[in-house]
Amino acid sequence: MDPEGVRKFREILRIFERELDKQNNSSCCCGVTLSQCHALMELTKKDSVNLNQLSEKLSIDKSAVSRTIETLVTKELVVRIIPKENRRITNLKLTKTGVNVCHQINTGNDDYYFKALKSISTEDLSIFLRSFENLATQMANMNSK
Repeated sequence: MDPEGVRKFREILRIFERELDKQNNSSCCCGVTLSQCHALMELTKKDSVNLNQLSEKLSIDKSAVSRTIETLVTKELVVRIIPKENRRITNLKLTKTGVNVCHQINTGNDDYYFKALKSISTEDLSIFLRSFENLATQMANMNSK
């Protein structure tokens, strides 16, 4: 890609980031911040996740994740479970209220993105999603080195 293409991409990306920020602020209005929202969404994927796994998945240091989880525990959206067989591990699980908040966030975001994507043809959307995933993977790989 030539320098002009990179600059055009960055310009489009800035517009996308601003719109994404607006959507994130409105969709995470369930009393949680964006970082709390990301943690909650990761917790919906499995019945129980430990603090180290969550830290790794979010690419955030363990102390920052711990502070985020502390707030979610205080809000009664997450519970900590410490197994008797290994007390050094802290497992995290959504409460019923946490599941409901995640459902509200998912429903709002699903509706928003359905409307945003519906004008794109199925073929173009498939190409876009594959390309976007490749870009995200490439960026993650570059940042992990």
